[in-house]
Amino acid sequence: MSWKERCEYMSKQRKLPLYVQIKNKLVNNIKEGVWQPGEAIPSESQLIEQYNVSRTTIRQAVQDLVQKNVLETRRGAPTRVREEPQVELGNPGIMHHELGTNMEVKVLRFEKLKEHYHAKYQLKLEEEAEVYLLERLRIADGRPIAFQQLFLPLSIGEKVKEFSYKDFDIFPKLGQHNIHYTNIQEVVSASNATQYEADLLGIVPGEALTDIERTTVGIDSMPIEYSRTKYLPNAFHYRVEIGK
Repeated sequence: MSWKERCEYMSKQRKLPLYVQIKNKLVNNIKEGVWQPGEAIPSESQLIEQYNVSRTTIRQAVQDLVQKNVLETRRGAPTRVREEPQVELGNPGIMHHELGTNMEVKVLRFEKLKEHYHAKYQLKLEEEAEVYLLERLRIADGRPIAFQQLFLPLSIGEKVKEFSYKDFDIFPKLGQHNIHYTNIQEVVSASNATQYEADLLGIVPGEALTDIERTTVGIDSMPIEYSRTKYLPNAFHYRVEIGK
């Protein structure tokens, strides 16, 4: 890190509330594997001494991560890193799934790109940054049901390389690398199939598709994935439940 970059970083850090700065340090320890899933983190007193901050600041930082299901606390027991963060459960009022039994993927391309500025904006990356593009067909019972483009920061893409050609869902494997998500934002709309998409899905250009735009946020509040998936309408089920 250059002197200018260091100064800019310190300037940004000073603008953050103190408890957020501490929370970010705790998150870095989890991401870097200093504290493994299921392992107890240092005690409140040890954290106070380590970071030279007040008990209130430590409690606020820890509680924020507990609320995000990154850490877990139990009466009379030390605070631990969650084995499997419950954030993966999602919103119980919104349920959607692909229709079919035998699910697989076919990778069309997986490469670094500097284009796709909208994707980089969603990932909070600089305009000149590179991203990985993973382009796949999602297949159910032997037939393509969706065309998918996933955009990943370079650090995430390097890990996805290992399993992108065989895993239908990348997030369980990312969890094995201590990369978990705390929030998923989805926008559902309709779009018309391009010639390229129609050829891949075996339909006529211009046919309507269910278009799902998704941004996935990690435990450090930074996006870890932005994707756009276009489904055949009869291959995707979406239901919203409101009420108790």
